[in-house]
Amino acid sequence: MKRLFAFFSSMLAVLTLSAQPSWVTQHPVSDTEYMGVGFALLSESDYVQKATSNALADIASQIAIKVDASSFIHTIDIDGKSRELFEEKVQNSMAAYLEGQEMRDSYQDGNKYYVLYSLNKRTYQKNLENHRQKAVAEGWTYYERGMSSMEVNDLVNAVTLFAKGLEAVEPWLFTDLTRKVNGKTVSVPAELYDAYLNVFAGMAITTNVAQLQGEIYKAIPQTIAACLSRDGIVVANVPLEARFVVGDGSVSPALNTDFNGTAEFHVLNITSKAAVQELRITLSDTFLSALPEAYRQIIKKQSWPEAKVSITLTSGSGSLAYFHVGKDKLNSCQKQIHTMLANNNFTFTEDANTAQIYVDYETTLEIGGIVPGELYDLNECYASLTLKIYNNQTQQLLMEYTVDRLRVLASIKNSAEQTKLQAAREVMKRVNRELPGKLRSLNLN
Repeated sequence: MKRLFAFFSSMLAVLTLSAQPSWVTQHPVSDTEYMGVGFALLSESDYVQKATSNALADIASQIAIKVDASSFIHTIDIDGKSRELFEEKVQNSMAAYLEGQEMRDSYQDGNKYYVLYSLNKRTYQKNLENHRQKAVAEGWTYYERGMSSMEVNDLVNAVTLFAKGLEAVEPWLFTDLTRKVNGKTVSVPAELYDAYLNVFAGMAITTNVAQLQGEIYKAIPQTIAACLSRDGIVVANVPLEARFVVGDGSVSPALNTDFNGTAEFHVLNITSKAAVQELRITLSDTFLSALPEAYRQIIKKQSWPEAKVSITLTSGSGSLAYFHVGKDKLNSCQKQIHTMLANNNFTFTEDANTAQIYVDYETTLEIGGIVPGELYDLNECYASLTLKIYNNQTQQLLMEYTVDRLRVLASIKNSAEQTKLQAAREVMKRVNRELPGKLRSLNLN
């Protein structure tokens, strides 16, 4: 019986091996069809779908590498790296656009599932031509609508429409996306791309000030008004942004130009000690975000309009302050309070005798009773923070700020350190809402 079982087992192994199709080990080739082979491990729950996806990707790789020499990818003036980016993107996305493919065979051994797909080359070319024509028509429609917006100086809408046109043609950039316009052959993606860049041609940004004076850790009260124009005509509803390119600090966020083409900015704080700093005002990056990702790599932002405003620091270095810490049960608050004071014109010294300002800081934490919870019991805690600011010469109390016995419920499972951190976070939420305004209104002179 054992010999008979061994005989049948060996025969089954021979039959299984002989049943393996040749395309599993040797990729098939056809003059009339694209052939794709894919496999996946049987241990994967979706092995059929994965094997199928791999087979279609195999077909797509054979197609996408044949990029038309007259396509936009090869005719637009971009560097080789950007061209590679487009070609790789097209190749990776080709499988999503395949149509008419058929499953020809499947096979599985003890570990893997294999599948063979084919796509008739004539069918592919027919479907490709349909997609190409649709992309040309859709891209050109967006181009014409964008040009109409340009005529009425609606630049934001024009940028959006040109970007949508580029997005429509992007999957088919490896083909010849040209059409006849007034007897002339034009490349639709090239026209869209040039039109997008032309939106910024003739743009200029002017400001009401070229130089400002400021102090470290202080805002600058003077408004910076930036006016955007194109060929001498003011442009409304375009987002501008200002940021430090030399030095550091915070500036009010991006803002759309008003009907006069103007957006106003404020320097909210200066955090760098550089004697001369510089703000640059230019178009917001939201213009780029409207583009398909591949195009963002090749837009030359150097051609965008910009204006510069220099900031010279005055000799004022802020009020010299001594920071005294009393009880400190919420020690993670201390650094945040210290930074908040520094951002509001306090310069700290270790010598209490030379300080102009004396800052007295204290935190406490009381643990109360246990409060029953739905999932687990809670410790009832009361957290407090006190900040007193004195004139160190006269001992006059200039400001007192208190968070008094803020109730915090912490899990009874928490460690003592976790409870302190939770209480400190809750205290700082209130501090961040209330204290900055009080410090800005504080007269330290």
